[in-house]
Amino acid sequence: MTDEGSDPPRSAAARVAAEVLAARGLGLADASPGRGWTNATWLTREFVVRVARRPGPADLVREASLAALLPAEVGYPEIVDLGVAHGHEWVITRRIPARNLEDAWPKLSARQRADALEQVWSRVEHVHRVDLATAAAHARPRSPFFPATAAEAAARLDRLRAAGLLSGAQAAALGEAMDRFWAALPAAPAVLNHGDLGMCNALWRDGRVVSVLDFEFAVVAPLAVDLNEILKFAFAPSEGDGPVREAAMGIARTALPASGGTDVLLGYAIMLESWLTENELAADPADGPADPEPHRLLTSLADGGGGHLAPLLAAPAPGG
Repeated sequence: MTDEGSDPPRSAAARVAAEVLAARGLGLADASPGRGWTNATWLTREFVVRVARRPGPADLVREASLAALLPAEVGYPEIVDLGVAHGHEWVITRRIPARNLEDAWPKLSARQRADALEQVWSRVEHVHRVDLATAAAHARPRSPFFPATAAEAAARLDRLRAAGLLSGAQAAALGEAMDRFWAALPAAPAVLNHGDLGMCNALWRDGRVVSVLDFEFAVVAPLAVDLNEILKFAFAPSEGDGPVREAAMGIARTALPASGGTDVLLGYAIMLESWLTENELAADPADGPADPEPHRLLTSLADGGGGHLAPLLAAPAPGG
């Protein structure tokens, strides 16, 4: 859930970043804007500065505490310092010399892309093995993408139906899938999830993934949260790379039993796309046209075939 850009130069977040950089003999002129959604980001040759866009409690300080628990195999960058200035949380990390995987992706071969997907998952598997008794206090108590109760999930689908984005039949089909999700959820093992596992949150250098980063949405939940992102990345595009899809299927066949099964996986997919669809509905038109992709994916999940999860649902893993 990341996006390009940074705050305007005179923003409060930029003011904080300028002070953080000044303490190291640098200024905003020495930095370039990086990716960020809830945080504004600046990159220098040596450092990455992230500043919460809004004042008050945020995710950066908590994420730094969680990062200390992550195994080295995750490749999380070294934290140099962190704090709160003018009410905004901030953190500065050592910059890893690598490209954002999403930026590198278009020039990778199909085989390199498949390898990259497998390597991202391999690193995230180390996240899934982190001790929950220690990590739970440093993860989000709940993800903004996923309703905490069946009533909340049903209310969101009803709002989308009322807005004309779902037909009555589509809302009913999604509601039935969500009923199966809530019934299956208690038996699904919980793990620490990255929570926002896009290729934009991985780094690529010399033909391999060297880091998975940005754990601000890390959440304790079934690993279906992260598995859905892998499958969505591979299968949501109408035309995808065969090797990438094969890699995603290999990951899914192995991971599905531990994720809680297909009903849990489908439920998380529905909740994510319904959140994204509602978010696009509420967006300011001045920010540009709404992205139609979440709505397309949500309605495809209502058709009974499983949408972007259809290849897996057609050949469920043992125990799914």
